[in-house]
Amino acid sequence: MVCMPRTPENTGPLLPCAPMTKVSLTGREWRFEERDAEDPGILLSRLAGLRSIDLGASAPLPFESTDHQPPDLARAIERLKLAFSRDERIAVFGDYDCDGITAAALMARFLARHGTHPLIRLPHRLHDGYGLKEENVRHLKDEGISLLITVDTGVSAGPALHLAKECGMDVIVIDHHHLPQRLPDTIAILHPLLAGYDQSPPSAAGLAYGVIAAYEREEGRDDWEGKSGDLALAATGTVADLVELRGTNRSLVTQGLAAFGCLSPDEPIGKLARQAGITGVPTSSDIAYRIAPRLNAAGRMADPSIALRAILDGDDALATLEQLNRDRQSETLRLLKDLDQSPLDLSLPLLLLADEKYPAGIVGLIAGRLTEAHGRPSFVAQIQGDVCTASLRSIPGYHITEALRHASDLLLSFGGHAMAAGCTFRTELLPQLTDRLLAHASERLNAAELRPILEIDAALDTTGVTLALCETLSKLEPFGQGNREPRFILSNVMISNMRRVGKDGVHLQARVGGLKGIGFRLGTLLPQINDAVDVACRLSIDAWEGKSQPQLLIEDVRAAEDAPIPTASKHFSLAG
Repeated sequence: MVCMPRTPENTGPLLPCAPMTKVSLTGREWRFEERDAEDPGILLSRLAGLRSIDLGASAPLPFESTDHQPPDLARAIERLKLAFSRDERIAVFGDYDCDGITAAALMARFLARHGTHPLIRLPHRLHDGYGLKEENVRHLKDEGISLLITVDTGVSAGPALHLAKECGMDVIVIDHHHLPQRLPDTIAILHPLLAGYDQSPPSAAGLAYGVIAAYEREEGRDDWEGKSGDLALAATGTVADLVELRGTNRSLVTQGLAAFGCLSPDEPIGKLARQAGITGVPTSSDIAYRIAPRLNAAGRMADPSIALRAILDGDDALATLEQLNRDRQSETLRLLKDLDQSPLDLSLPLLLLADEKYPAGIVGLIAGRLTEAHGRPSFVAQIQGDVCTASLRSIPGYHITEALRHASDLLLSFGGHAMAAGCTFRTELLPQLTDRLLAHASERLNAAELRPILEIDAALDTTGVTLALCETLSKLEPFGQGNREPRFILSNVMISNMRRVGKDGVHLQARVGGLKGIGFRLGTLLPQINDAVDVACRLSIDAWEGKSQPQLLIEDVRAAEDAPIPTASKHFSLAG
């Protein structure tokens, strides 16, 4: 069922552009500040400034600077030393997403290097839900665990951690999720806000790397066996979790991407990259769109421990992971095609869907596509008998986890960040919960002003799109959350040689002013492009058989300024 609430570089000219209010073929409004022409060097400096990026500096890695060390870091290191000296039984409890999996892998590698063989537990998304629970603690007690390390979870697991203490178990929490009003009583809590990271805090994988590096520094080692693999894993989790790639995170990902080029042929994370079709040093986009989805596929479609085994051991788990990723792609496409036929009330500030047909592992992908397409927060839930599992995605300026906190009395569990969250609740409370969430969104968001926005950085003439410009812009890498790839408008151009490519013709391939272009998931727009248009795009380098040329990554198309405005979105598919 559909759940609706009951209540309410010198490479050519850069051109100035007129203010943009026209809606595109995909139903988005293009926005950017009208400016005089800039040469590429000035453009690079402006873009770096807007993103708070110092191109000439490198920030310290997590916990490397004394200005950003949590008060409990020394205590955590001492407790680890004690555990090693006593040959204690240690457990690591993580999460089922890429950040949690890579963070758990980092700790597992670290502990193994120091002579212990930890028990690793990752919750099953469907059977266990998010977070450490009391039954997990009881199981760990039965396993003789005396030191528990939680990664990407734990800071809100008060009852479970209280039980752990009663069982004589010490706990080190490594987490970056929303801090509760009352912190749990543990040996150490290593959290970005407690370390002074009020801007661009690290993900769990970044924090786990920080703990490992701090321990090794304490032992007099700036380099250690497996450091390149650790950096690669930390970068993967950081990019995948959509933390802002500024400051510490930018440095970590930069070093982590470079570390991929230093991996031994047998390093599992390197094998995974090659399996994903990545040759040489990957980019942050390679992680975001090739590596991370494969790791996430295990937790979405089966068991996250498959992904953990793949990046710890490789072998058969890598092949299983590849199949699970294909399954995930097929299932997501099927559901998105169905969703194209579902009615959505776009007068509401929050999109709400619930159905038995939505798998718990896919609801986050559906919610993300809804928010991307319609420019407003979304809530998508799987109904499974008496219990629902929901995933939420948000837009800048609206903290979706805070929204859940306002409805916490209706929830069995919840957690997340400003932009993404998840929860479980009793099915019978679905109407109350959706009412509560809609009321919260209605107080803070104006539905009439909510629409998908495409931010444009500058205007270009097609003659200005050169290899030199692409290489200049690459100095802004790595790209990701908080540092998106620059986006440009090419005004009043003709698109030729159009054809649909990919499975089911989902992508659009074309030439724009003599430039090669590809529009991912824009294949359905082909029948609407007949006259001069404006093109919103990113720039890339297409390397083939030793030759390189600029390529446009087309993101959107709209009628040129002097052309009639077509009906937006009519043929635009979520699945496409």
